[in-house]
Amino acid sequence: EEPSAPLMTTSVPGPKAKELLCNHSTFSQDFRTIKFIVDFNKSIGNYAVDVDGNIILDTYCHIASLPLGYNHPDMIYNIYSGEYQKYLAQRQSADVPDIHWPRMVRDILLPIAPKNLNEVIVNCGCGSNSNEEAYKIAFSYYMKNKRGGAQPSEKEIELAMNNQGEQLEILSFSSAFHGRNLASQSTTHSKPINKIGQPRLNWPKAPFPDIKHPYHLNEAHNIKEEQRCLSEVEKIFKAAKNPIAGVIIEPILAEGGDKSASPNFYIGVQEIAHKYGALFIVDEVQTGGGPTGRFWGHEHWGGRADPDIVTFAKKLQVSGLFYKPHLRPTRAYALYNSTRGDPVRLLNLRKIREVMDNDNLLRHTERVGMVLKNSLSSLSQKYPISNIRGYGTFLAYDFISPDWANAFVKEMLELGVAVGTCGTQSIRVRPSLIFKPRHAEIYLDRT
Repeated sequence: EEPSAPLMTTSVPGPKAKELLCNHSTFSQDFRTIKFIVDFNKSIGNYAVDVDGNIILDTYCHIASLPLGYNHPDMIYNIYSGEYQKYLAQRQSADVPDIHWPRMVRDILLPIAPKNLNEVIVNCGCGSNSNEEAYKIAFSYYMKNKRGGAQPSEKEIELAMNNQGEQLEILSFSSAFHGRNLASQSTTHSKPINKIGQPRLNWPKAPFPDIKHPYHLNEAHNIKEEQRCLSEVEKIFKAAKNPIAGVIIEPILAEGGDKSASPNFYIGVQEIAHKYGALFIVDEVQTGGGPTGRFWGHEHWGGRADPDIVTFAKKLQVSGLFYKPHLRPTRAYALYNSTRGDPVRLLNLRKIREVMDNDNLLRHTERVGMVLKNSLSSLSQKYPISNIRGYGTFLAYDFISPDWANAFVKEMLELGVAVGTCGTQSIRVRPSLIFKPRHAEIYLDRT
């Protein structure tokens, strides 16, 4: 069973953690980002146990990547089933998949596909990779239409092999985070550390609305701000020197400060993208899998939402993208990795979905999120936090400065609660889907 509450016996990092960090600092792996070192054998449910035995309520969950917390009994039981062993003993390639792989993809992934996105590509476990492949689909689709469906000419092939030819672009938004690979990094605008010293593609960036929360109490300002940003998106398309093949946006700009806007803004971006022939790409790497109280974050936009591509990773354990069937590349190997997917993680996702359905975790997350959000709003009347926002348990709030936010993270960890920052001075809440009201009470009591 879970512990009843956090229990701290040392500071963090404790003596054992410091020894490990000292020894490991001689390796090439960069350990300077480590917050604490977890002992997976002892961790359970919503509680991480670190190497020094400290019991920590984890509301950050490996940057929103643990849907059922630590060592969920159904997951552990599932792993000991006969299906796992053969996939642990060897790893399949894209060219020679296991006999069960096509059925697994169909039966596990297609039932969770967003509306109208009836095809899926699974890649090698990384959200950045999912977005990079979404860009490649957008570029390939643009060029196919430009050729009228014909195959590439000899001239186009020659130019491509010399890094020349059509200069296509992806439009992204200020404060966005879409990854750290070359193209995804070029659409990331959250923190300088993600870009400094690296080559960048000179692609367009549109402003994201500076929304004040609660939205309804600042409606006049927020609507005006959304219209301003939509006008800028239109201006960018009209003034573009190179074709914009796609627009990418997160339902909540997580790394950039948990920024979000009204459904009307996202639908407005979608309409402008389609007006100019660009694909509308929704990055659900952080919001996908239920933390907002919907399986997909863009479901909060209502029935008008019509993305062309939705990317995923993190809570789904596997990474990839759903897309509309007419976007399928015409040539084999146009989208390709040596290892196309991970059967072990796909089996994990199947069990996660079963638990989510059996325990009604989407509705549960919505209810617990409401408790958290209302309580944080009450705390904001007494303490220097503001701008409480989000859906489900995918929440955030602001401190008055980055120093306050960073100090809060350190103090909370000393009190036995792991939290994380985003943007410049925001705290983000990223618990598992099994986070209960009693866990919320502990979090709020220490806030």
